[in-house]
Amino acid sequence: MNSCLDDFLTRLYATRSAHETWEATVSFLKSLGFDLMMYGYAALDGCGAPAGVETLSNFPADYQQRYSQQQYYRDDPVVHHCIGSLSTLRVGRDSLHLWPGQGRGLTAVQHRIINEAADCGMTVGVAIPLRSPGRYPVAGVSLSNSMGCAEFERFFADWGNTAQLAAIHAHMRLQMQLQTSGCAESGIVLSNQERECLLWVARGLSSKDAAKRIGLSPKTVDFHIAKAMGKLGGATRSHAVAQAIFLGLLHL
Repeated sequence: MNSCLDDFLTRLYATRSAHETWEATVSFLKSLGFDLMMYGYAALDGCGAPAGVETLSNFPADYQQRYSQQQYYRDDPVVHHCIGSLSTLRVGRDSLHLWPGQGRGLTAVQHRIINEAADCGMTVGVAIPLRSPGRYPVAGVSLSNSMGCAEFERFFADWGNTAQLAAIHAHMRLQMQLQTSGCAESGIVLSNQERECLLWVARGLSSKDAAKRIGLSPKTVDFHIAKAMGKLGGATRSHAVAQAIFLGLLHL
């Protein structure tokens, strides 16, 4: 095991929450040269099919907001690949020639997702499907940057194995933290805006009225509430509020 990976694993298994684990993972993979990362994970429904996808990402906030609001995970070809395959896949707009059929089977929505990600800097990269027992058995991570294809292949030949090992260990650590009950152990972390938006929901305000109190747009309030619902596993706003109160994340 190389020394940089060894140091990362030492830090990784000392983290106390999913938030700390993700931050440590992003920092390490960025040090290798992967600028953008998205980690997705899903539970399974009664028929064994993925039931929704939750994501952690260091993409720009406006892209993350759009990805969440438009539910891009339903069409994202990287998500589809990680759900249906265990093999790695080159991803990014400049890697479409490496896809089955050179990407000719992609829909207009899928091309839009790929192009918007490329505008953020995801022009080349790799998708790594991940599996584990537990609450979220299906997962995957995309690691990307804006190198040229030939440069990325040389870069991945040098650092690909290290990146994949880091992703596997990070996934295992995240799953341990995400499926443990209780606020301190679960790793559920709400941002200040997510908590504030939920608080106004708990007090019976609509997104429009909450937006006036907070000084945000109603659309942004909806985004923060949706992110909080995803973290808390809330099927409705009221359910998310109840979960947040139960876990000690929200005090009325």
